[in-house]
Amino acid sequence: MNKYKPIASGITAGSFLLLFYFITMTYLAGSFETTLIQFKKLWFYMIPLSLGFGVQIGLYVSLKNLTDSSGKLAAANSAVSTVGMIACCAHHLTDILPLIGLSFLTFFIIQYQVLILIIAIISNILSIIYLLGLRQKLISA
Repeated sequence: MNKYKPIASGITAGSFLLLFYFITMTYLAGSFETTLIQFKKLWFYMIPLSLGFGVQIGLYVSLKNLTDSSGKLAAANSAVSTVGMIACCAHHLTDILPLIGLSFLTFFIIQYQVLILIIAIISNILSIIYLLGLRQKLISA
């Protein structure tokens, strides 16, 4: 077992989540400058979200090395983090939502962006606690 694989996996996963944010935001906003401005406003949500995601993936890889578990837990945790990141930049969809008849989503996305990010961070923390508990049980057994 490579003892650095969980660390490398976590760093890679967290980095890819941030990369996903920057690519999505740049595409939706139409400019990298707008992406940087948005990131500067929300970095204190985005960094913990990415770090939490990376820690979860690192713990998952560690658990997988200890057992033969499926990827369902990591997939669920990944979905929560990804939704949080999308919520951060999805408000730029509000530029086109009224044109496609979905103006009711505009209000929701803008109003609850920070709340969605906070919920995603809390979910990350709870998932990390759970995964740490599982890891400890496996090591102690």
